[in-house]
Amino acid sequence: MCPKIYYPHEYILVPASSPYPEDTFYKVSLGQQRFRDSFHNVLKIEMIYSDRIGAGGKVNPAFPCSTEDFKKVMEAANKLLRK
Repeated sequence: MCPKIYYPHEYILVPASSPYPEDTFYKVSLGQQRFRDSFHNVLKIEMIYSDRIGAGGKVNPAFPCSTEDFKKVMEAANKLLRK
């Protein structure tokens, strides 16, 4: 098992639109991520499928252009960054 390199402090789940399944979310989070020998504050966006990060390795977000998903994720990111 790989050592954990990311520790989220707070997050917002944004529901993903079709064509994603209903139980799909974008997890927008602020936390600490390890880079080499130290930790740094980062904003991270991950895909959640059926309450799990990633599905078959699909962790990186993809935003269907026919939806408002990207806009909603950016609004969530800005909300976290303003805190």
